[in-house]
Amino acid sequence: MNGKIGMRAFSTLLAVMLVSVVAVPAVSAEAQTTTGVDLEQYTIPELKMDRSIETIAISGMLSLQEEPGKAESGIYGIPFGSIVVHAADGITRVFDKDGDQLLSVSDERSEKIPTPSGVEKPCTWVHQIPDDSRAYYRGDTIFVLNPAGELILRVINEDTTSKPCPESTRGWTGRDWLESAEDYLNGITEYTAYWTVPSAPPSLEVGEMIYLFNVIQGDTPSRYLLQPVIRYNPQQQRWEGQAWGCDPDGPDLIGSTIVLNTGDTMKGRIYWDGVRSLWIVSLEDCTTGQSSVVTPDSIQPQSNCLVACALEGWYVDDNTDVPGDTNFYSMSYKAYGIPMTNVYLNPWYSSFAPQEIIGQCFVEIIQNPYQVKLHTAN
Repeated sequence: MNGKIGMRAFSTLLAVMLVSVVAVPAVSAEAQTTTGVDLEQYTIPELKMDRSIETIAISGMLSLQEEPGKAESGIYGIPFGSIVVHAADGITRVFDKDGDQLLSVSDERSEKIPTPSGVEKPCTWVHQIPDDSRAYYRGDTIFVLNPAGELILRVINEDTTSKPCPESTRGWTGRDWLESAEDYLNGITEYTAYWTVPSAPPSLEVGEMIYLFNVIQGDTPSRYLLQPVIRYNPQQQRWEGQAWGCDPDGPDLIGSTIVLNTGDTMKGRIYWDGVRSLWIVSLEDCTTGQSSVVTPDSIQPQSNCLVACALEGWYVDDNTDVPGDTNFYSMSYKAYGIPMTNVYLNPWYSSFAPQEIIGQCFVEIIQNPYQVKLHTAN
């Protein structure tokens, strides 16, 4: 996760502020009147703890499934209507819609997932939800609704003492953006990028990870990241894609997992739906027609949002761990439907990742801000 502060010329800032001043209040008012969702109707039933349930460790993210239990590698199924409570004692407890306890899972003993927000989390803190669902953040609770408005998942975060700190991801603690092209913008409500799935890293090992994505990152109320992501899975030896709604301080929501091939054309779109007051984060494989979508209202459009296309590495130590060059193109930036003309991408490189890797990285800005190639040694 990139946390540095962006700089811009006074004239550019003035232009962006004018867009922000005109547009943001209108959307804020719209958010109060057009969502049409009364979340207070979803009362929490009495949660009935069952101390006879053994606390287990799991190796897959929690995913709504018709048949609960371990569904496949990387997935642990829970029923539709589940209530998930991340407790301060480091236990994630899953209850059914009536409040009866189904599972008790140790966060510490469960498998850890390197998330594209730069924070490693227990797999219990990553929730895969249906692509057609909507997620509403209210205080410490996330309400996930299906298209019919039925509550299919509730995630309650009671862990206020042991949250990972976003700032701790800066520096080489094993993960960092290796290279990126980026800018800070006010009032952006749409960022679209196309790119081609690159060649695979020659010898990425299990426990290492490569991510490629375009992203909008907000600062208030928290550093939520909206990311259409592709990653190289060394265990399966394949590229995979997912839409992510990342909260460095809390649970993450992701869309379905799609399997990709080198050479596939990807479209990553991050779009603010002003009618429903929700972000739509979508990753589409234009070659195969597959897609992954997550739709959260975790942040509002705001000032000083980071926009970037980036290559991120986890525990990579030499050039056999990085993919081939990636060409991001036909990138577009809009504020409430109006193309933004004040975008100027700047190259950025990690100061902490292994020099063998960074020495071969090169951010080639072919046409600013519409086309960028992220070069590596491969």
